[in-house]
Amino acid sequence: MKIAIHFFTGEYPPEPGGVADHTAGLVQELAELALVPVVLSGGDAGLSVENGTPVYRVGRAFAPVHLRYLARALDAFPGPRVIFIQYVPHAFGLRGMNLPLVLWLAWRACVRRDRLIVLFHEVAFPFQNGPIRHRVLAIVQQCMASLMAAVAWRILVTTTAWLPRLRGVSNRLVTSLPVFSNLPESVDAEVVRRCRIHWLQRTGSHCLVGHFGTYGSGISNLLLATIMQLSDKLAATTAFLLMGRGAAAWLQQASSALAERAACCHVVEDTDPLALATTLAACDTALQPYPDGITTRRTTAMSALSLGVPLVSNDGPLTDPCWRTDLPCARLAATPDGAALAISLAEVLQLPLAERVAAGAHGRAWYTVHASLAHAAKVVKQIVEECQHR
Repeated sequence: MKIAIHFFTGEYPPEPGGVADHTAGLVQELAELALVPVVLSGGDAGLSVENGTPVYRVGRAFAPVHLRYLARALDAFPGPRVIFIQYVPHAFGLRGMNLPLVLWLAWRACVRRDRLIVLFHEVAFPFQNGPIRHRVLAIVQQCMASLMAAVAWRILVTTTAWLPRLRGVSNRLVTSLPVFSNLPESVDAEVVRRCRIHWLQRTGSHCLVGHFGTYGSGISNLLLATIMQLSDKLAATTAFLLMGRGAAAWLQQASSALAERAACCHVVEDTDPLALATTLAACDTALQPYPDGITTRRTTAMSALSLGVPLVSNDGPLTDPCWRTDLPCARLAATPDGAALAISLAEVLQLPLAERVAAGAHGRAWYTVHASLAHAAKVVKQIVEECQHR
């Protein structure tokens, strides 16, 4: 008999977002592993069947009035029901403080005996000095996360950096589950070759450096600083291919600061995931800086690793130990600093081709074992089966 798994998520395609893509990937993979995925999501209200999967949408926010629709969807299946929660507090409405929803889920776990598997993509807004509304948000979200952790059957974290924020949780119940790439994990080698030739001829460069992201202020500031710190000689022969939503707007805004370096930056207009993956795979290296350090929750970094592209990133306060011990990055700058990142980038670009290929292959092998879609689906399937047999 096939086991049903209910995915509880704040977003699901066609809505854009990393969690939406992550959920869709898991749903498809688990369906092929003989599970029955059911999606309970935000978005326009209604029931639909999408690619063979029932999708219950309950409105833009998971307001208390909508909980009866969620209950109806769950109670259509025999207990104990397995509920996989893609935990992102801001995605659940009520300004990120949907305590009624969390209390209802806790009631489902304690009274209806539903088995909650909670994947913490985020935990809570950090408590820090600032506006009173931020402190209230931090307190409420920490309470929400603590309650979810207390009633969960199993806890998954996308990065070990979240563990200190889940105080009092038994390590026996926690599993680290890095995110997988939201782009295709493999591409046609001949198509990649043609793509590379196209960009080398179009830019007149010798090296291609890819950056994939959404161009938030912290990351884009580091990207700008790294490009500006690169030596004139290397910058003259290097093209930066900017991929992802916000690339064009960022380049336009940063052009004055980049000055003559703006000429070596090129926006990749394609938004199709396969086209993006092909362009990224055509690059000599990927530059993915993060102000708080690289973690296993960064889908943009995982995209480069999955395609065997040597990755340049940086250490920081949230960096997982695996980035320092397993060395999946081709280079890991010691600090989130433009000068340090520029040195690491230069070192990778100046490596012999065979060494760059080997570095990319090492990163891809690490990704396959620890972070691939197949690995994530295997871990989730094993936990779901344990839920049914205990």
